[in-house]
Amino acid sequence: MDPYFQIDGKKIIASPHCAGPWDPGMQHGGAVSGLIAHLVDTYPSKADLQVSRLTIDLKRPVPMGELDFDVEVTREGRNIQTLDIAISAGGKECVRASALRIREAEMDLPEDVAPPEWHAERAEQRDGRFMKGFNEHVSVFNADRKPDHVRRAAWFHIGRPYLPDQPTTPLMRAAATGDYCNGVGSGLDFLKWTYINADLTLHFARRPVGEWIMLAANAWVDKNGSGVAFGELCDEKGFFGRATQSLVIDKRQ
Repeated sequence: MDPYFQIDGKKIIASPHCAGPWDPGMQHGGAVSGLIAHLVDTYPSKADLQVSRLTIDLKRPVPMGELDFDVEVTREGRNIQTLDIAISAGGKECVRASALRIREAEMDLPEDVAPPEWHAERAEQRDGRFMKGFNEHVSVFNADRKPDHVRRAAWFHIGRPYLPDQPTTPLMRAAATGDYCNGVGSGLDFLKWTYINADLTLHFARRPVGEWIMLAANAWVDKNGSGVAFGELCDEKGFFGRATQSLVIDKRQ
C-alpha cells in the first residue's frame, strides 16, 4: 500500500491520500499531526526522551505535493528538549509546531497517581460515507461505553502507512487520532456545517501502545462562530493523553 508521505532530505512529498474532508486539495489534519509526531520523536537527542507535548498551528491549508520542512532545537537540557518545526509550501509557511520532550526514566511511584485504566470494547463501525482521502484507510468503531462527561468515544486504526519502510508508531497514531476531536465531539451535522480546527495541542503522560487508539471527545460551540473541541486518548492499557482544538464554525453554502 502506498504511504501518505515520503521524506527526502529536507523535502516532504505528500501523496493525494493525505486529502482531508473540507477540501480535496487540502491535507487532513491527522496526516499533518502524525507526520509532525514522527519528525519530533525521531529527532536526535542527548538522552532518552519521550514526547510530552505537541502544539500544531495550522496557519493555512497544507497542500499535497512537495513541501519543505525544518526542525530547530530551541532548548537542550538534561531533562527536557524543546523543538520548533516549520512546514512550508511554495515559500509560504503552512504549519508551525512546537514540541516538548522530557527525559524518560523508570520510577517506583504510588499506583494511585497513574493515568486511569479504562477498558472499552469496539462496537459498531461508524458511518463510512465521508471516508475518502486520508480517511479511506482509517477504521473507526464506536466504543461500547464512554466516560460520562464526554459526547462520544470511538476507536481508531490507521491502515495506510505514513512512510515507506518505516512503522507507523503508536505516538503517530495517537497524534492523528487527537485531530478527530472536532468530528467526534462537536455533534454538528457534517452536511450542514464546517468545523475546521485551526490548531491542535496534545499532551502525553506516557508513551501510547498498540495500533488502536480510543478518543473520548466533547466540544463547546458558541453562536459567535468559534468553539473548542477536547478529548482524552486511550489505548489497551488505559488513558495516556489529552487533545484540544480551536474550531472555526461556519454554515455550508
